[in-house]
Amino acid sequence: MKKSYKLLMIFIAFILVACSEQDTSSTEDAAAPGAGGTSQENSVEDSGSNLIGEKVIKTVTLNYETLEYSDTISHILNAVNQNNAYIEYSYESSYSPSGSFGPDAREYKRVDYTLRVPTESLNTFLSELEGMEAVKVSEQIGSEDVTQTYRDTEARIEVLNQKEARLTELLNEATTIEQILLIEDNLSETIAERETLQSQLESIDDLVAYTEVYLTVSERQRISDTRGDGIPFWERLKEAVLDSIFVFYYWLQDAVIWLVYALPFILIIGILFLLYLGISRWYHNTTYFKKRNEKKEELRKRQKERIEHRKASVRQRPLPKKKAEEKEQQIKNDKDNNPSS
Repeated sequence: MKKSYKLLMIFIAFILVACSEQDTSSTEDAAAPGAGGTSQENSVEDSGSNLIGEKVIKTVTLNYETLEYSDTISHILNAVNQNNAYIEYSYESSYSPSGSFGPDAREYKRVDYTLRVPTESLNTFLSELEGMEAVKVSEQIGSEDVTQTYRDTEARIEVLNQKEARLTELLNEATTIEQILLIEDNLSETIAERETLQSQLESIDDLVAYTEVYLTVSERQRISDTRGDGIPFWERLKEAVLDSIFVFYYWLQDAVIWLVYALPFILIIGILFLLYLGISRWYHNTTYFKKRNEKKEELRKRQKERIEHRKASVRQRPLPKKKAEEKEQQIKNDKDNNPSS
């Protein structure tokens, strides 16, 4: 029993090594010159396609500005429906242009779309976008050739299919529980790896069949008539002056609207200020306020009289005896020093 189990283990290990060698050889054959995939690429090269394979993922990024936001969005949605595309992601937001302030400032809309457009209808879709009332600010088109990755994944899946078939045959021939469990573990790992690779192929097929289009539409208060490099100086100066006029015009509108909103608060503050002035004048005319001022004046006079009385008493106060003697001695010394006087 143990001997048959060891022989089975050796046989399974031999199969796994053979499968890995076949996987490596299949990958090298797919990449080697003269293989089937390379011959297809050579035919594409001969036709002038710069070695672009049959599995190419395209992405398009577009940025538009418009004055008629609603009409532009309707045009985009119609183009999506006519070309059998669909919206994968959509995000709409609002913003205030520079020069606007306050809660009453006008807000403009912006929308970001992630569209999935059939690759064969991509050029038609882009042409239809050119006909809408909007200005294209930027456009970026990219492509990624994943043909080699796709072929390598197919080869790995084929090897895993062969491995799965062999493990299934061994499972049918197994006679002990240990053999069954060991083969089932290997079979489960093989199936899981094959399904993972198969999902990768399906994802690539989906990306190749439907091009991702990232589209942004921004509503503007004004759109410049001239864009791009090489604009003359006077045209740039004209555009700058017009832009500043528009900014000041909308800022003035926002300021007037802000004043209208703030008018009730201004009136309340003015009424409170006038009420304060009236109460202050009435209070200054009351008997209580007058008597209070009279008392303050009397206190000031008394304090002044006390200060003057203290100053006078200090002047009239006789000098101490010691200081008087010192003063007389000083006068006598002065006379001795100056006998002529």
